[in-house]
Amino acid sequence: MSRIERLTWATAALLLLIPMWYLAADRATFIERPDDVLRALPHFLSQSETWTNIGITSLRVVIGLALGIVAGVIAAFVMSRSKFLGHVLTYYVIAALRTPSAIAAILGLAIFKGSEAGYVLVVAFITFPYMAIGMRDGLNSADRELDEMAQIYHLNLAAQVRNIWAPFVAPYIFSALRNAHALSWKVIVVAEIFGAARSGFGARFEHAWEYMIMIEVHLWLLVFMAIVLIAESGESRLELKA
Repeated sequence: MSRIERLTWATAALLLLIPMWYLAADRATFIERPDDVLRALPHFLSQSETWTNIGITSLRVVIGLALGIVAGVIAAFVMSRSKFLGHVLTYYVIAALRTPSAIAAILGLAIFKGSEAGYVLVVAFITFPYMAIGMRDGLNSADRELDEMAQIYHLNLAAQVRNIWAPFVAPYIFSALRNAHALSWKVIVVAEIFGAARSGFGARFEHAWEYMIMIEVHLWLLVFMAIVLIAESGESRLELKA
């Protein structure tokens, strides 16, 4: 599918939501009309507080996701190289994969008492198993002749990773990264709400919902959807290039 076709289908999908939104607004008291929300959007985006809270949540996602990627890559290499450690780590990876996001958020915030480390580590904990499994599958499917080639040319570990393994497992990495990134945004909002954060996307959303400021609730939802869709579009392009 070409870029123009994807853009056309995406636009059509968004336009179909508008009549459904109007219909829902007429039938529910807690749903605002699209025109009211869109009129408030310019002022909402012009406020520095809006971008400050978006930046705080984004930073938590970036740091947590980076930690999850590093932990997942290390775990994948260990699982693919050592049979004994592979069996041991697999249990931890599966346990992390099966842990509900809400439970992980509550436990992480309780252990770290709502500190910044708690938000970051919750994201890392939830995203790391997706990276570990994706990388492990890529490494396990690799041709063992690649190892022999590295030995013939006497490549050190850094050269092997850069010139042999990274190009081979890149599609697996991007596939796992898409799942991990989408999940990281969901879990950070849950963590910010459960952790009673004073700043960030989840904190402002919870404040607006608690005081029934429904226009602001809708605005934060629109911002959240826009961020996720933009990130998804960028990751799709990178994956196609890989």
